[in-house]
Amino acid sequence: MKFNLDQNLTVLPLHIIEEFTFQKCLLPKKLFMKYGLHTGAWMKCSVKGTSFHTSYFLCQVYPRDINVNCCYLDYGVGTASLLEKGCMLCSLETIDFQETDIEQVTITLEIKESFFKSRLRKLSTSMLTIAMKQILTPLNLFVGSVVRTKICENFGISAIYIDSCINTNENTIFQLNSQTKLCFNNIYKGGKSNASVVMPFFEHGYEGVWKEIEDLLCNSRLRSTQIESNGIRPHLNALLIGPPGCGKTAILNAFVEKHKCNCFYISTENILQEYPGDAEAQLRKEFETALYLTTKLKSKNPTVIIFENINLLCPVSNNASTKDTSNSNLICVQLVKLLDELHNSNANILCIATTSNPSTINASVRRPGRFQHEIIIDWPNEQTRKSLFNAMFEFSQSKPFLKPKKLDVELLDLVGKSTQGFVAGDLALLVQNVEQNQVKQGKEYDIAHFVKSALKSVRPAAMYTADVRVYKFLDGFETIGGMDKLKRTLEVSILAGLRKQEKFRKFGLKLPKGLLLYGPPGCAKTTFAKCLAKEADMTFISIASADVYSPYVGAAEKFIVRIFDTARKNAPCLIFFDEIDTLAGRRPISSNSSSDVQVRILSTLLTEMDGVIDDSDENSQQILVVAASNRPDMIDDALLRPGRLSKHIYVPAPDLQSRISILQLIAKRMPFSEDVNVIKIAEGTKLYTGADMCNLCNEAALLAFERLSAESSVEDYKINAKEFDFALKNSKSSLSINQLSLYAKFQKKS
Repeated sequence: MKFNLDQNLTVLPLHIIEEFTFQKCLLPKKLFMKYGLHTGAWMKCSVKGTSFHTSYFLCQVYPRDINVNCCYLDYGVGTASLLEKGCMLCSLETIDFQETDIEQVTITLEIKESFFKSRLRKLSTSMLTIAMKQILTPLNLFVGSVVRTKICENFGISAIYIDSCINTNENTIFQLNSQTKLCFNNIYKGGKSNASVVMPFFEHGYEGVWKEIEDLLCNSRLRSTQIESNGIRPHLNALLIGPPGCGKTAILNAFVEKHKCNCFYISTENILQEYPGDAEAQLRKEFETALYLTTKLKSKNPTVIIFENINLLCPVSNNASTKDTSNSNLICVQLVKLLDELHNSNANILCIATTSNPSTINASVRRPGRFQHEIIIDWPNEQTRKSLFNAMFEFSQSKPFLKPKKLDVELLDLVGKSTQGFVAGDLALLVQNVEQNQVKQGKEYDIAHFVKSALKSVRPAAMYTADVRVYKFLDGFETIGGMDKLKRTLEVSILAGLRKQEKFRKFGLKLPKGLLLYGPPGCAKTTFAKCLAKEADMTFISIASADVYSPYVGAAEKFIVRIFDTARKNAPCLIFFDEIDTLAGRRPISSNSSSDVQVRILSTLLTEMDGVIDDSDENSQQILVVAASNRPDMIDDALLRPGRLSKHIYVPAPDLQSRISILQLIAKRMPFSEDVNVIKIAEGTKLYTGADMCNLCNEAALLAFERLSAESSVEDYKINAKEFDFALKNSKSSLSINQLSLYAKFQKKS
């Protein structure tokens, strides 16, 4: 018979008041009087919690003079894990007792890490069965129940699952006796890695990585049959590579949880010890434990050994004979030996190592037979970032203290375009900032305001750890006065291909790799590159020759490689090389020490540009190289050929209309008087560059400031025509006809 309670009772643990009793439920006396309950009757107590559905606990009910809104319950035998705060008792159901002897009971054992330190570890399977029978005999059980008692916990056992029982059903309870045969269905180790994960795992963008890890699991299941029939030993080791925060630990935790793997977690924290030799002993112990569970206890679940940040355990060997280097070499030698022994055995154990910098791992660890199979987590593209952010945002909005909000398509597009270089960890931080702003500011703003505010404050972690600065600009071509013909050229030749890539490819055209902006100094070549990055929704990396050159041999070439590597992480990205002629000048016929450095830099630059984008991959993210120079004749021809800096665009001195536009733009930030004729000033500034025009206005503004300082009684904060005339008489153009002729020659040549 089932009794649904009119008012749910708060559940409190029984051991608060009765520490040495079990399988009891102490209820208010009013319930016994109302429902006519029998003292000491066995019942299934239905409990509702916040993190699980209705669960049952098997208890004897007893009356007690306590508050009507609570009861004391023992959760040693039930269908759920330990009770949490806020659990409510909702119903009671009487259950019959099985009087006949039980012939056979099948159980599954879930063990913890501490099990391998207890005395049960030394027992054989048959002796372990006897020990489990002694634990279960005093208890009343039913099929489908889970036993979690203090005795189990002391022996390192998380739970004992009652899988099946002969001659009984789910609606009856039974007890074991001396004649009952106890059988193990399975023994496995529960729990995830001990690394904390802020967000749950979301599969968006990780489908390929998940498939590769599952392929390893399939190989482990086929390994025993293949060894017996063909003598083939499939490799079960893999190296998971990805930047910090990309989700390596999260995907492994999700994999372990889904497939219920026996997980053994190895990291520097639990391996490195105080005394020499202890670290190697700890490694041997972890492998012995995994082998014991797989071979001796015959666990049916797959076994996985996870090495977190293996580059810290097995770093690249150093020639310096220090104590730390010697210890790391000993750990590496021990790990290599254990991996080889594991590969040569018949154990189906997966070994998965994670790292964010594979180049710092000892080469002996990465050879075939060890961690030769590498699984790479790529930087998420725009679509993946949108999907991840949307999934994380929906998860955060499910929290009870927030009023759920939804993101529209336009806001998601903004997040996707504004998060170049973000990995899953950075997106999780972005969602946390949005959540915090929601809690602080309440209902004052809509969700779009919170998201845009968080985008301004959160920057990807890779941006801070790299020695190459990455920028994001907000100003486009509208900030450049005039130069309409040049803007149109950039729109057609560069931006059209980037914005409409699918149509571009249908004509058999390839996206541009490089662009050379050449022209006189002060004509806004750098400004055009910055505005081009904004118009194309690209991040911006600016490099000067002083940043590249180094007194150390090979450092300049490595810096060039890091530039392109950072650009790939923050793609789509524009790399801007200012004064490229000083960095990649013409290679001389005779070689000396200084020219050799420039030749090596040029060679590295050419190699990186050739591999900057794969035109055959439609999903590849664009990296555009833009170089600026006022001496294009000094640049090496190999860099100027098609396929590298294929497009050469001349940035001339501003014409009359452009000079008028420049003065009009400056007038928006400087107070021009009504008598200032910008057309007349523009006509008198022939061959002036954009920088010359800005300097002219600054000189006129200084004259106005001096006048205002001298005439303290007059407060006319404006620049008049006389001051412009005086500044124009004392200034001159920085260009000459001979300079322009050099650009004309190069323009005809290219």
